Amino acid sequence: MSKMSRAIALALTLLALPVGAALAQQDDPWSHVMNMETAGFWAVMPERPRVQVVDVQGQAFAQAFRVRGRRGANPWDVQANSPSGGDIHRGDTVMVMVFARAEQAAEGGSTMPMRLQLSGAPYSSVFDASFQLTDQWKQYCGSGVATQDFGDGVTNVSLQLATGEQVIDLGPVFVFNFGQNFDSANLPHCPD
Repeated sequence: MSKMSRAIALALTLLALPVGAALAQQDDPWSHVMNMETAGFWAVMPERPRVQVVDVQGQAFAQAFRVRGRRGANPWDVQANSPSGGDIHRGDTVMVMVFARAEQAAEGGSTMPMRLQLSGAPYSSVFDASFQLTDQWKQYCGSGVATQDFGDGVTNVSLQLATGEQVIDLGPVFVFNFGQNFDSANLPHCPD
């Protein structure tokens, strides 16, 4: 099976994915997902060392992408990107949820900066977040309110992995757009 076929297979397993009680209790949050077609796809730069597709046990998804990070001059010197799909308007409340774990943590722990951003220069972001990864699969969520309009297909989720010598496993990523005038206090929360 090719890597693209595996990515598609991973994306197709996501429809029944449990995302925590807080998210499940909201009024149909899945109707706000922008990227269901690409939720299981990650493009990693640089392409060396090659990304591995690994089997996953005990999760609602069967495979993940294993990425070897290294300490870089910039955190984005090694990054994984996934298209966010859809357009984002100024004032929209947007949330990203990604499944990840540190297969081999960096010395002192693995930090994973996350951005929802333009996929090209000037790389303007909707929001920035950062997470301490554990060796267990967890959902990591970041959110923000867009301060400008972003057209359809011009943004992506960027995980910056050049924060240390580490091996990171990446599962699916979901981008939710809750639209205008959404009370951020009502955002679903990832379980701790």
